[in-house]
Amino acid sequence: MTVVDAGCGQGGFTVSLARVVGETGRVLSVDISEEYFGEFTGNLKKWDVARLVTFVKANVADLRGVVDDDYGDMVASFRLLEELRQATDMPRAINEMARVTRKGGKVCLIEIDTEARNKAEETYVRLHRESGDFLFEPAEIMKTMKEAGLAEVHVSLFDTDIWFSPELAKRDLGFAQVWFDKSVEETLGPMIDGYGMKYPRLNVFTGVKSRSRIVR
Repeated sequence: MTVVDAGCGQGGFTVSLARVVGETGRVLSVDISEEYFGEFTGNLKKWDVARLVTFVKANVADLRGVVDDDYGDMVASFRLLEELRQATDMPRAINEMARVTRKGGKVCLIEIDTEARNKAEETYVRLHRESGDFLFEPAEIMKTMKEAGLAEVHVSLFDTDIWFSPELAKRDLGFAQVWFDKSVEETLGPMIDGYGMKYPRLNVFTGVKSRSRIVR
């Protein structure tokens, strides 16, 4: 099984994919930057999966000349969309994910759910929204997946149980995509002091590449 890891970052999700595909599979990890390449390779070595993974520096929104049509059995991403350089890259990225998936293969995107159920989740969501991340509505993502030629598109919610105390939330926890700086302190400091943070639920979007032509 060949999986394309779209927007691999520090490699935490990459490790999970590599362990799923096993010795007979391969993971192609794509990221627009090498900023976290040290952490990425460190995670692969720590979990003994480096031999299963190939890294390529490229923009997921434009993989032509980098990844062939129908390349992977699955293309997966973990919180890719919120980290795009501009909101208009969202449909381009999903179209490219569909293009490089083989016919009958699956596309899977995992994004945080913005419907906070408590103040701790609200603080986490606001941290990312007010930091400039793109938090697209589920309906918009599903619509774009269908327009990219994907069938059987649906979304399911995955609950989490990851809490950050006020003290922990104020540390730089890049691996958990939590950070705390002066601007955050001014806007969210009182909420963090009162409630800490909680990792929100995750929206898991899936679709199957149909045999019809992908819209480009």
